[in-house]
Order: sequence, then C-alpha cells, then structure tokens
Amino acid sequence: MSDKNEKVGVKGLIFFVLCIGALIGLLGSYTTAVIVEKTAGKEFCAQCHTMEPMAQSYSMDVHGGNNEHGIVVKCVECHLPHNTLAGYLIEKSRTGMHDVWAELTYDKSKINWEEKRKHRNKFTYDSGCLKCHENLQDATMGSHKAFIAHKDYFLNKTKKCVECHKNVGHKNLGHYLKKADLTFKKEVK
Repeated sequence: MSDKNEKVGVKGLIFFVLCIGALIGLLGSYTTAVIVEKTAGKEFCAQCHTMEPMAQSYSMDVHGGNNEHGIVVKCVECHLPHNTLAGYLIEKSRTGMHDVWAELTYDKSKINWEEKRKHRNKFTYDSGCLKCHENLQDATMGSHKAFIAHKDYFLNKTKKCVECHKNVGHKNLGHYLKKADLTFKKEVK
C-alpha cells in the first residue's frame, strides 16, 4: 500500500470517527432535551402521591392554567434556576435524585408541609419569574401602587419574589394539604 493510499485511509477513518461522534452527540443532546421536557410539568411531578396537593392547588392557580389565556407555567419554571443551562441541569439532577430518594425512604406522614412552605425561597427561583415578568420595573412605573409594592425588590431589599408573593403558583395550597392529611389518616385506619 502506498503512502498516498495510507493517508487517504487514515483521513477517512478520522472522518468516520468524527461523524459517528457527532451523531452520538446529537442523539445524546436530543435524548437529554426530550427527557428534560417530559419531566418539566405537573404530569410528571404529580406522579408521586405526596405531590398531589401541590398539583391540585397549582391547577387552580393562574400560573397552572386557571386564567383566561390558558397559559400554563411548568413546575420547573419556578422550581429550577434559569440563569445558565448548566445550573439548570445540575439543579434538576440534584433535585430529582433527592425527590426519588425522599419518595422511597422518607416517612411522608411525618413531613410538615406547612412548615416547609415557610422555606419556599429555597426551592423557588426568581430567574423563572423574570422569564415572563422581565419588564416588571417598566410595567410598574405606570402604577404608583404597583411600583411602591415592588420598590424594595428593585432596591434589592427583598431578595425573592416569593417573600411577598407567598402563595404564587399554588392557590389555596393549605386547603389541599389539609384535605390530603385527612385522606391519608382515613387510608391508614
């Protein structure tokens, strides 16, 4: 075999390996995107019994589709950071693994959901809010009342939207949590 044929063979092999690598990369990226999308909303999140009250209250909220426009904000829009793709994927993985572990190992009857609600700023992210409400400051300038209500946020005195908007995303969640507790107690007896 001549040097010329050998060089063509090596280049062909390199090209083939690069094409296979690109195909694997594209397939991997597509699969990841599909998985991320399929695990983003209420249909996936509410599969666990413990999330039923949250899903029910979310369905009654304007962010859950109970609005005149039919707009539905997926769970991950509020409960994952949207600053960077890497941060989003890392937190999605971390949260997902924790939730599976908790579902399999925790005694869910001992979880005080009302107490957990007090720490909502640890599992909601303003970057999600600001994806839709990006013009918050401009929009509130036209209304003195709205501007005053958001003034501390603009001045960085209030760190997160949920510090003031305590029930955003889950209308009457307390009611659904109590209803679930009563149902659970009936099931145990």
